[in-house]
Amino acid sequence: MGRIRYLLPMSALLLALQPIIGYADATWTYISLEVNFRCDNGFTTQGYSVYVVGDRPELGNWVPAKAVRLTPSDYPSWSGKIKFNNVKAGDVVEWKCIVRNESSPSDTTWQTAPNNQVTMAYSPPLAIGSF
Repeated sequence: MGRIRYLLPMSALLLALQPIIGYADATWTYISLEVNFRCDNGFTTQGYSVYVVGDRPELGNWVPAKAVRLTPSDYPSWSGKIKFNNVKAGDVVEWKCIVRNESSPSDTTWQTAPNNQVTMAYSPPLAIGSF
């Protein structure tokens, strides 16, 4: 019990000194943040599915063969939750929806609109793209 009596005031002191000792401008990187992706108007035929691809390793670094397959949620809408590592709230991720052949990833149709963007947040944002 005696140790706790000293540790609590010490913790408060360290927090109060934080701006003085240089931690005020510290940037925190989190292990993972999630995004809920949805691609609307993703019409497919047998053997094809809708994927999300983008500028992060978790999204395949723009390589269709490494894209993340979404699940038909309310066809022709497809959705899925993706975890991102080594990101912080406020980081911007660029991405697109693609329709890709399941067995031949080079057979891909890209969303024609400009790249979509989603800003990382503590609470998973909803990122919506459309064909």
